[in-house]
Amino acid sequence: MAHISENAKPLQGKIINIDPQNLSLKQVDELTDVCLIWLPCFNDELLNNTPLQKIPHIIPQITEKLGGKATLIIVGEIIDLIQVQEQISSSLHFHHWIAIRRRRQEKLLTHNQHLPNSHFGALIYTKYQGSLQHTKTRIRYTYCPACDKTTKDYGGKKHTYHEDGTLLSDVWRDEDCDPNIDLTPIITRFADLFGIDSYQQLTVFDCRKRLPERRISTPPIELFLPENQLTEEYTNKILTGDCLDYLKKLPDNSIDFAFVDPPYNLKKQYSGYSDDLEIEQYFQWCDQWIREIARVLKPGRTCAILNIPLRAIRHFIFSKTLLQFQNWIVWDALAFPVRLIMPAHYTILCFSKGKPRELPGLMGESGITTTTSAPETFNALNPLADDFCLRSSCIKKRKNLNINDRTLLTDLWSDIHRLKHNSRRVDHPCQLPPHLMYRLISLFTEMGEVVLDCFNGAGTTTLAAHQIGRKYIGIEISPEYSKIAIDRHDEIVKGLDPFRKEDRILRAKNSPVPRLIKQKYQVSKKTLQLEVKRIAHELGYLPSREEVIQYGQFPIKYYDEYFSSWGEVCAAARTTGMKETRNLTTFK
Repeated sequence: MAHISENAKPLQGKIINIDPQNLSLKQVDELTDVCLIWLPCFNDELLNNTPLQKIPHIIPQITEKLGGKATLIIVGEIIDLIQVQEQISSSLHFHHWIAIRRRRQEKLLTHNQHLPNSHFGALIYTKYQGSLQHTKTRIRYTYCPACDKTTKDYGGKKHTYHEDGTLLSDVWRDEDCDPNIDLTPIITRFADLFGIDSYQQLTVFDCRKRLPERRISTPPIELFLPENQLTEEYTNKILTGDCLDYLKKLPDNSIDFAFVDPPYNLKKQYSGYSDDLEIEQYFQWCDQWIREIARVLKPGRTCAILNIPLRAIRHFIFSKTLLQFQNWIVWDALAFPVRLIMPAHYTILCFSKGKPRELPGLMGESGITTTTSAPETFNALNPLADDFCLRSSCIKKRKNLNINDRTLLTDLWSDIHRLKHNSRRVDHPCQLPPHLMYRLISLFTEMGEVVLDCFNGAGTTTLAAHQIGRKYIGIEISPEYSKIAIDRHDEIVKGLDPFRKEDRILRAKNSPVPRLIKQKYQVSKKTLQLEVKRIAHELGYLPSREEVIQYGQFPIKYYDEYFSSWGEVCAAARTTGMKETRNLTTFK
């Protein structure tokens, strides 16, 4: 894998093959550094719902030998990592779920009932509390094969990025990896990532050929239950109230697709709801609406739950008691890390009621799949291939030269950005991009089918369903958010695009950083940041506010008024700046 770890002292690797006849680790001394357990991965995609049998016997033995400052990494298939997290010792502290792209087979298996699997994962734990200790590791920029410029257009912010690449996130797409064949790329990255003074050795416990037994999975049962139709009272409606109250009023087997983006219990400032429950109380509440959704789903239809990976694990554990697992979709929301390993992805957990039907989106039966709200490059069911850029000049060039810039839709999504600009947002702290909903609705439904969102917020799900010819039902506890959604549906009726770009003054925020008033700058922010970089170069360290007053050539009020934090002021001073053309720096 191509990466650079600053000031790293690569760990010495030691591989221990686990003996299938003797699972005892008595010969292993205390593990004080970094340990990596490599679990067997699938040889056949048909086995992706069958967990390993002997995980419980291996993990506790290794955990007991970990020293107080040790780090534990467990690499394996999604279904196995869920089992690990479910049974892991409370003495370990969870830090990250790393999604790692799997090397594609020449011919991916497609069963039309779920998306092809294209990723596996790594869980990172420590014995110590606090932030994860590791080196600052960068991966190189990717370049568009058509125009040979960086895949991302950094525009006027190139001076705030590093010439060697972007910091590592929790989605590793920079290289394909076959977990059954070559350990080297992953081991090398972890050896550099944790190459800090307090560690010397990376001990790898290779279980790939030693624990091949998987539980026998019972084939999903096709359910033959009478389907019910929603009454006019609930069809194409935004309902204001508690989701559990309304879900209980819906008839059994009446919904074609349920999408759920619940509060994550991360203390967000919502209107009408406390996002700060005790964790067990939170999951008990989640179990209630999952149970109701399972009841109202039609046989063979899908429920998709969006959450952060750690929460999704718990949703999986409960959902599997009621529904049939389909996919663990990784949505890489394309955040660009500005600190040590930054969480950049969400899990979209997909379960069906009984045996899943063939997915309309894979069978070409979805009908309309996108609208004018989506950019020219977005195709709901045929994503843009890795590395192709979004520059209008390059898009035109590819079209003129008939360059195929599309790829197969799998369970790793990296072509949909989070909403970043206020011009695309309304007054709700957590809004999804409409393109995400175009894809999900197009994948799981046909024209005229019913889409349910029981945490409808400002209406992204129901609006997308409305735009592409589906029926919808949205439930939202906040009257304020319900009104926003209803007003936006009225805009569709009037022929307007509810996702159009528009200047707005917003109150709702998804960040503790203060929102600044839109204004005309007397001096550009770039000029001010480069001035701070000049001062830092002369001083040999990042300047304080007082030092910028003393040595700078611009009034300090510009910095106070134009930037939301001193960290933003110093963004360029912390790095080297980058260019859109290729950098010939040597990577590992």
